[in-house]
Amino acid sequence: MKLSKKPYTKTILDTQLEVTAIYTVHYFKYGQNFNFEKEKHNFWEIIYIDSGTATIIADKNTLFLSQGQAFIYKPNQIHTVKTNDNFANSAIISFDINKNSLLTPIANRILKFNSEEKSTLQKIIHETKLNFSDKLNDLNLKKMTKRVSSPFGGEQLIKLYIETLLISLIRNKEIEPLKTSKIHTNNYSIFTNDVIEIMNKKIVEPDLISLDYLSEQTKYSKSYIKTKFKKETGKSVVQFFIEIKINKAKELIANQKHTITEIADILGYNSLPFFCRQFKKQTNMTPLEYLNSIQTDNLL
Repeated sequence: MKLSKKPYTKTILDTQLEVTAIYTVHYFKYGQNFNFEKEKHNFWEIIYIDSGTATIIADKNTLFLSQGQAFIYKPNQIHTVKTNDNFANSAIISFDINKNSLLTPIANRILKFNSEEKSTLQKIIHETKLNFSDKLNDLNLKKMTKRVSSPFGGEQLIKLYIETLLISLIRNKEIEPLKTSKIHTNNYSIFTNDVIEIMNKKIVEPDLISLDYLSEQTKYSKSYIKTKFKKETGKSVVQFFIEIKINKAKELIANQKHTITEIADILGYNSLPFFCRQFKKQTNMTPLEYLNSIQTDNLL
């Protein structure tokens, strides 16, 4: 038997995205009316809502995040998080990468984690607890403390898991741009913000918002309102109004102070089945399924 003399050629694997450092890994359980002071720093930060709902500020933008959603803050971006009358659990990871431009496509966007990304985030939290002695709910944590004794390769796994998460988000994410996020933002004109404010005051009434009513309130013509609002928000007046009502329903469900029937009544729905159908059309879940989804902490 002759031995093969054909040589093997090694392949050097390309590393496109590399996490070069971490600053903190947090897991917070926010109570109602939590309001963290604004901050900015020269590294990246990702916030993921594990259960409940929270409002985040990113520069001049205000966004509403619910369970399973995340947001990536860019370096030196002013940001904060608050819960108002809601509760929320969140995971927050701050880090450096080799090339900031790699995360630009998914920064400043509402991101929805899939099951694999949730699992990877769970591994990051678990491995951090094994390798660092800090309390992950410490608001004042600025520096991670390594354990004297930790599992072999633990820090490397943290690095690899964060890289895996970011690569998955870049590859697979369905991105919802800020301008079409289902909340009021300061990117809109004064006119559109005024229309949204009128809508917010009408969400407890049974009738859908109408162009006639908005024309009466704003003193603009119906054709102007229809065209201007659709151009800025990407949605019709009625579509946007329904989303506001359903977002309010999600807040009320998360607070767990009212039954589903009571919430439908609070928001002016004369028919519970109609409310449930409209809720499912907007969220792909029934109100009860949404309630069940936020009652379990997925990560801990």
